[in-house]
Amino acid sequence: MNAPIQEAPISAPRQSTAREFVAILFRRRALILGLFSITTATVLVLALTTPTEFISAGRVLVKRGAKESLLSPSTRMTGDWEEDMGSEVEVVKSHPVLQRATEILKQEAGAGRSSPRVDLKSVDVEVTGRTNVVAIGYVDRDPEVARQVCSAVVRAYVEFREADYRLVYPSNFFEGEMKQAQKDLDYWIEMRRSFSNTSGVVDLEHQKSSYIDQQGVLRQRKDEVEADLAEANMMLQKTTELRDRQNIDLPTFTSLYSNETALVDIKKRVVDQELVVAKLRETLRDDSPEVLAAMTTLDTLRTMMRREVDARVAMSKARVDVLNARLAVVQRDINEIDRMLAEMPDKERTLAEMDHKIDMLKARYSEMSTNSDEALITQNTTPSRSVVLLSDAGPATPRNARDYVRLALAPVFSVVVGVGLAFFVDGLDLTVRTPNHAEEAIDLPVLATLTERKRRRRGSRELTLETPAA
Repeated sequence: MNAPIQEAPISAPRQSTAREFVAILFRRRALILGLFSITTATVLVLALTTPTEFISAGRVLVKRGAKESLLSPSTRMTGDWEEDMGSEVEVVKSHPVLQRATEILKQEAGAGRSSPRVDLKSVDVEVTGRTNVVAIGYVDRDPEVARQVCSAVVRAYVEFREADYRLVYPSNFFEGEMKQAQKDLDYWIEMRRSFSNTSGVVDLEHQKSSYIDQQGVLRQRKDEVEADLAEANMMLQKTTELRDRQNIDLPTFTSLYSNETALVDIKKRVVDQELVVAKLRETLRDDSPEVLAAMTTLDTLRTMMRREVDARVAMSKARVDVLNARLAVVQRDINEIDRMLAEMPDKERTLAEMDHKIDMLKARYSEMSTNSDEALITQNTTPSRSVVLLSDAGPATPRNARDYVRLALAPVFSVVVGVGLAFFVDGLDLTVRTPNHAEEAIDLPVLATLTERKRRRRGSRELTLETPAA
């Protein structure tokens, strides 16, 4: 029978010594020193080449919303918070604001002196939290320049926003509109006055009523004159007919004439003379002197009466002519009144249009005057500031000052990283260099190492060489 194989006892794993750790560091010294050197050189280069910059900052409070008009002190919101504040950040960096900041710096520097230049890349703007506060900063190598430029940018932004928000009283607009309205009003008032003078219109309604009353009076007068004229024509006609009749000795209408005494006397004398002639013819011959004398007297009286009758006919004709003239005058007056009444609608329409334009211009002038007063009152009583300066640009502070403690920490950390990296790289190396590596590779305990024997031999050799010398 075969004897049982006895397994070798498993010894406890050997612990790494400090010498081994030191050996690893010594073997990987190039890696550690290289990383340390690169890190130190990089930190030194960055620290020495990076210039120190200073930043000065100021804060402003933005009142959101836009003013509607000078006639109303209320404001309206234009967007949400993110949109409004984002727009404000861009407004600070806009060309008009930076141009105004440049002008402010030139004014502060004075004539003949150079002023700092405003660089857009050096302007730093940010919104403070969820507020309407905007922080405005400026970065420069010179702390005084940073403070001056930052103050100029803050002032330029405040002026820009106030000018953009404030609605300036438009004096030119109101003065121009009121002057034009007054000019048009004077023109139409003069046109109405000229039209009234040329057309004879003062009070249209009163004149129209007066014309209608005159028209009625004239028509009544015309009727009366026409009646008298008809009567006079008839009288002339009848008188002429009666005059031409031989059997009528007195062709007249005594009721129409106030003085008929002469004609009646002549008629009476004719009748008396006819009686005398008749009596003489009864006793005397027709050719007797007495009869002839009486006949001659009778003819004379008849001639006189005929002449009086003709005078009455002429008077009747004259009366007809007078009545015709009166009728023509009355008719002319009636025609004139009718013409004036016919022109009244056109005059009324023209005057109504003129009065309407005059009333509109008066209302416009009054409205412009009222709006001008309201705009001026609103401008002087309503706060026009949309940006409040919370703090002006303060003293500039270093933005990237050299912190030597932090500069020293970088090489220290590089050493730590280099040590860790050295152990990591050494762990990836499969070369057997230590007793621990040998025990792990062959799974047997290590009794001695060549390194220790070489060290002992080197020590004894050194001791032998030192003894003869002694």
